[in-house]
Amino acid sequence: MRAQQRGATSGAFVSWVPSCGRSQGFIEALGLEPVYTSYLRQKDIVSAPLKYGPQFIATLRRLYQIRPDVVFVMNPPVFAVAAVYLYAAQTGAKYVMDCHSAVFESPRWRWSLPLQRSFGRRAAGVIVTNPVHHAAVEAWPARAMIVADPPPTRLPCVSSNPLAPPLPRQAGNDGKEQSFVFVIATYGREEGIPEILEVARALPQVHFRISGDPRRAPRSWLDRPPPNVLLTGYMPLEMFWQHVQSAFAVLTLTQRENTILRGGWEAMFLGRPLITSDTATLRSYFVRGARFVNSTVADIKAGVEDVLANQGSYQAEMETLRREKRLVWCRQREQLEALLDIAFPAAALAV
Repeated sequence: MRAQQRGATSGAFVSWVPSCGRSQGFIEALGLEPVYTSYLRQKDIVSAPLKYGPQFIATLRRLYQIRPDVVFVMNPPVFAVAAVYLYAAQTGAKYVMDCHSAVFESPRWRWSLPLQRSFGRRAAGVIVTNPVHHAAVEAWPARAMIVADPPPTRLPCVSSNPLAPPLPRQAGNDGKEQSFVFVIATYGREEGIPEILEVARALPQVHFRISGDPRRAPRSWLDRPPPNVLLTGYMPLEMFWQHVQSAFAVLTLTQRENTILRGGWEAMFLGRPLITSDTATLRSYFVRGARFVNSTVADIKAGVEDVLANQGSYQAEMETLRREKRLVWCRQREQLEALLDIAFPAAALAV
């Protein structure tokens, strides 16, 4: 191994996507070299055999260029892990698998579990986000560790920034400062978008803004959205953070039990009240500042009304949680360094 014991080391993070908030968080917080490779369309099963080969070769080529001592790899797809494993086997580098919930929950990747176990046993560590997946990795057996998304090292948008782009206005605004519920979504079927639109119809006095590319939604969902709903479309990162910061509350839902929503993390680190799904995993992570709802119109509506009526107390609780999670991350970083027997470059956290 070329890295010095407990000395400064070089690292990289491999992700087979155009961008990933969690991957980028590790890149910035640990001083890692980004290795993003993406070909053709994402989540397209038909094109998978055509793109994984070029991505495998491009990943190896980039790793041999930068020669990192430790490589983190976003998982799935398992083929990205295979590329990193080959590099590590040939160079003596260490590798860490960052297993997203799809590894364990998605039927699409169930066939890959024997490969996951094999690569996991050889990895320096396998990081996950919740105790259920931690137990699954330990049973492989592999060295499992729960590591949350790192706090942001920079926030591109702050309300005091005079150069920040203005938020778009919604129909019916009388010129006064406008409050809104910000829905963080990708138009996946598990995100409750049809129910949220019905909630908006039932609460015409409340403005809603839904992020994400609406072209990904089934046409029937968005035929006639209520007038108090604004579909923002894809936004640059600065404008996205501005929406999170300016929202009365953030609403983000899932039907996947063992998933910690990135949108909830984004709400937490800007101290915004959160309305999210009532799952054991989300309840165990967002222990303050969140209102949990079932995926029904009536329950989501009640959650929105509760948070809007008690916004100040939810916001104060979320600010407390933000500080607590920041300390948790600092401890997890130290545990990662101990696990890998290396030291990452120091990085200043924005919040």
